[in-house]
Amino acid sequence: MLRSALGQVYRDFEQYFCAFLMVLVVFCLGAQVFFRFVLNASLTWSEELSRFAFIWLVYMGAVLGAKERIHIRVTAFHRLLPVAARGWMIPAADLLWVTINLVFAWQGAQQVAHLMRFSYISPALQWNMALIYAVVPLGFLLMSFRILEGHWRDWRRGTFAQWVDEAALGAEAAGDEPGTKRGEP
Repeated sequence: MLRSALGQVYRDFEQYFCAFLMVLVVFCLGAQVFFRFVLNASLTWSEELSRFAFIWLVYMGAVLGAKERIHIRVTAFHRLLPVAARGWMIPAADLLWVTINLVFAWQGAQQVAHLMRFSYISPALQWNMALIYAVVPLGFLLMSFRILEGHWRDWRRGTFAQWVDEAALGAEAAGDEPGTKRGEP
């Protein structure tokens, strides 16, 4: 029971967290509008908190997109390659993507370390900005993890070669509807 619940949280962590952040943004902005226009007073913290939540939402949304494999891909050059090479372009592109993610995570971690040494405090909430900037390395690391996890899952299920073949021939040739995720009816 507990293992099942933890597995569910692990599988859907990004969705839950993004939903929480979106509710937080809407609540903060709604409260600010109510206080300004109804009570003729303003909140000092709501705009800053909504901005921070939105920044985290963007990065966690990118992680969710990587997990669900719904990021935009440029595949126009696919048709120019020999059929045998086409299927391996997506894993190669994902490997390049992970490499770039790791570079951004490293640079983000250096920025966070700098902010920890020379702390910059947010004006309204009095939070150390290192906490806000921590989403950069965290987001890129989680994105890399979810990309690699997807390939690992395909390999363990035995569907990686099928996916490579479908990528080589195209989704229409494999019988999938354009825009559907792999493995879904």
